[in-house]
Amino acid sequence: MGGTRELVRATARPVAVGAATVAWVLGAVVNDLHGWPFTLTAAVGAVLTALAVGIPLRAEHNARVRAGTAEQIAEDASARIQLVLNDALEPLTYLIGRITDRRRWSFGREAAELQGQAMAVVLSAAAEVLGANRLRSCFFARVDEKPVRLVPSAFHGRAEEPRTTFVEGTELGDFALGLLARREDLFCADTETAFPPGWDPGPHKYRTFIAVPVATEARQFGILTVDGLEVGDLTEDDVAAVRVLARLLAVALGA
Repeated sequence: MGGTRELVRATARPVAVGAATVAWVLGAVVNDLHGWPFTLTAAVGAVLTALAVGIPLRAEHNARVRAGTAEQIAEDASARIQLVLNDALEPLTYLIGRITDRRRWSFGREAAELQGQAMAVVLSAAAEVLGANRLRSCFFARVDEKPVRLVPSAFHGRAEEPRTTFVEGTELGDFALGLLARREDLFCADTETAFPPGWDPGPHKYRTFIAVPVATEARQFGILTVDGLEVGDLTEDDVAAVRVLARLLAVALGA
């Protein structure tokens, strides 16, 4: 049915242009125009008719292109979600199960090793599955000694070790610790136009980042961040995936 409709449209459009142009020509003949006046009238009629039909055609074409692009974006997002499910969530749930089983009788090194594996899975998934290439994921662990701090604990992705420590009593430190305490996510689309209080853009190479608390209702473990070198490497859609990874990591660390 759709194919028939498109065929009728494709046939009707040139007929409409031709008929309208002929109408202009007949009008010129009826008005007894000759020579340059006749040629000019016919040419103007053809151009105006073509514009009248062509502009809607162009708009329709652009709409089809936008629809195709949106469909492709949706397909890419779906594929990324599937990658997260396959590459991160399944092994994470397996590790959480092992941690829970082991903690029933052992609080020793094996449980810590399993938690370290869970951390590695989360960081790897966040850096390699989400957004664009050359992302970096970092975990900043909460240290409760006074002053309270968020210190770089682990990272994955491009070879750029995180060096920022968020310290209680500083503007940036209080902001980051506040996000963790309130269990709030943060998405910064462009660090040059919108950035957290106390932000120093100097030492940072990345232009966009996501920060999500790693916490349960009772405990605060730290903050998981993902950053990209270019604006657009990360989007709002990526925040939900990072949030899921952070929540699962919190369960693993708290088990």
